[in-house]
Amino acid sequence: MTESTFGRAGKEVVIEEFMEGEELSVFALSDGTNSCLMLPSQDHKRIGVGDTGPNTGGMGAYAPISIATDALLEQVQDQIIQPTLWALTKDDSKFRGLLYAGIMITDSGPKVVEFNCRFGDPETQVVLPLLDSSLLDPMIEIANGASISGFKLDWSEKAGVTTVLASAGYPGDYAKGLPIQIPENFTADPEALIFHAGTSMSSSGLVTSGGRVLATTAIADTLSAASLKSLELSESIQFQGKQFRKDIGWRELSRSNTALP
Repeated sequence: MTESTFGRAGKEVVIEEFMEGEELSVFALSDGTNSCLMLPSQDHKRIGVGDTGPNTGGMGAYAPISIATDALLEQVQDQIIQPTLWALTKDDSKFRGLLYAGIMITDSGPKVVEFNCRFGDPETQVVLPLLDSSLLDPMIEIANGASISGFKLDWSEKAGVTTVLASAGYPGDYAKGLPIQIPENFTADPEALIFHAGTSMSSSGLVTSGGRVLATTAIADTLSAASLKSLELSESIQFQGKQFRKDIGWRELSRSNTALP
């Protein structure tokens, strides 16, 4: 059955290990030999509150995350990122650019869930606004074939929360072309950001055109304050059937015994 359906590929079955723990998203800049880790974040994949329901492309993210200790990140870099770069070079596929590692923090240590050769969303929308130093400088060095050995990025002491606003029905079927109203006072706060994803312009103005429509990112002194601010921004944007999670960062807030806004 498998061979007739999938051809020669059907002769091989891959059994994957079930990994239990918390996920961590780690971006690493690489010159092909050396790596520079960026601020880790945590994504919320499932559609429903408390991480319930079907998986999505991501319903929100937050940073920083307290379980991403210096010791853990050193382990991720030494045991996952650097060996991956070494293996790619050995296979004549030397990688320069941005390596995105999805990591599961298990009882036996960090394990790889997935790799991507790009920034990922919604993590990027919360990580980059917390970057105090230049991203362009190391990117230019990498593009020019220079080394980033010993390079460090500077990060804000603040916290960030990104909330994704999705269409009704997502991650299943959903309508398109629904009008979107965004308050004009958004631009007054430099620490309140809107990222467009599934939007387009029609003759009558901004409309929905995808499952994940917009993302609101809020930066504040604490995670709780950033969560409240992101929720307020999300509430103020209007389009028919809008759905979003109101518990982004709930694990971190529970670790600090802080109630959700």
